[in-house]
Amino acid sequence: MAEALDRMASARNYNAWLAGRARPYVGERVLELGAGIGTIAELLAKGSEVVALEPDQELVAELRRRATSIPSLTVVDEDAETYLGRVSEAFDSVVCMNVLEHIEAEAETLRGCRSALVPGGHLLLLVPAHASLFGAVDEMGGHVRRYDVPHLRRALTEAGFDVVDLRHVNPVGALGWLVVSRLLRRDQVPRGPLVSYDRLVPLLRQLDRLRLPFGLSLWAVARRPSTSS
Repeated sequence: MAEALDRMASARNYNAWLAGRARPYVGERVLELGAGIGTIAELLAKGSEVVALEPDQELVAELRRRATSIPSLTVVDEDAETYLGRVSEAFDSVVCMNVLEHIEAEAETLRGCRSALVPGGHLLLLVPAHASLFGAVDEMGGHVRRYDVPHLRRALTEAGFDVVDLRHVNPVGALGWLVVSRLLRRDQVPRGPLVSYDRLVPLLRQLDRLRLPFGLSLWAVARRPSTSS
């Protein structure tokens, strides 16, 4: 797991792209679920107070090392279910990038995210798209599922959120994932193609403006209603 996260952390343009997509909705106090080694948390902590939640002890040491030089970043080595069960209306934003697909208790986790948000706060969610793309990379990464739009919209609505935005993103990445996982039968993304892809990110950002019916991931912005309990 740590090796895979190190590989993804090296994709600086890609990670800045993810953080930039979230930035318009990020408030002053942010919770990131499954922060890993802190790649996104470190970027979000430039302007926000971030609580980085990570249960994997293999990753927490590196996460804590990063946090020592970032006063606005706090590390909590706890699983999402336990932590969300004891916080209420504490955060302006909850960030959950490439994490929900690992969690069996999807509904409970989304309800916990809603409870952790202040009224009017936002959940910023990135999950893998298209069940048909499920393959060896997913299995090796511990994924329980990939998502389609109706499933995710229903899950968010049933958890008490208003869906602000829900769309496919990263169509080029979907093609690469298909080749690596389904055709080549690899169980992880090779570093070489990932580096090449990262170099293209400044150009690929333009595709974010398009509402395409496919993409590697689904991006969702969901709001806790201001008038709800």
